[in-house]
Amino acid sequence: MLSVNGDSCAQGSRLPLRKYYLDIASEFTVHTDDRGVMLGDLAAAHRHAVSVIWNCMRFDTEEQDWRGWHVKIADDTGRTSVIVLFPIGPHRASGRDPDMGQCGSRHYPARCPKA
Repeated sequence: MLSVNGDSCAQGSRLPLRKYYLDIASEFTVHTDDRGVMLGDLAAAHRHAVSVIWNCMRFDTEEQDWRGWHVKIADDTGRTSVIVLFPIGPHRASGRDPDMGQCGSRHYPARCPKA
């Protein structure tokens, strides 16, 4: 069953957290996530990957060509569960969360990829 915020719930109680690794990659570059992040389920990992992508693009001052970039979500066994693609086209936003790193993500502080 899905709760209002989209996290999976089992009979009213939360499932245990699992560690997910989010590697950012292009055809020629891979930025490996060696820390991982604890999340409730794959849907939460997908939302986190979308947030990482959005924040990398949002704080990109060099207007990086993001075609071919993606976030690979893997579980703690190393098995890839989902690959989330960066969108194609200009996506700019203003504003910055002071608690975030350069990339705008607590998960990837100050290390947005540059091709």
